[in-house]
Amino acid sequence: MNNLIKINGKYGAKVGNLTVFTREGAINAYRIFCEVFNKELSIEASVVQSNAALDMMKLGFTLAELEDIELETLAA
Repeated sequence: MNNLIKINGKYGAKVGNLTVFTREGAINAYRIFCEVFNKELSIEASVVQSNAALDMMKLGFTLAELEDIELETLAA
C-alpha cells in the first residue's frame, strides 16, 4: 500500500489530465504522454508532455527517472 499517492490527506493526483492513484499509474500515464509526443512532434504535444513532467516532479520523480521513462518508451 506504500505505492499509493497521498497528498494533503487525499489519495490521487493528476498527471496531465489523467488522475492516478499509484506510482505505477503515474508512470503509465507519463508513458502515454511520451508516446503522443513522439508520434506528433508538435509544439502542442511538447507543452502537454512538459506539463505532465512537471506533475511527475511534484510527485517526487527526478529528471533522471523521467528521462529513463522517456527512453524506455522510445525503445518500445
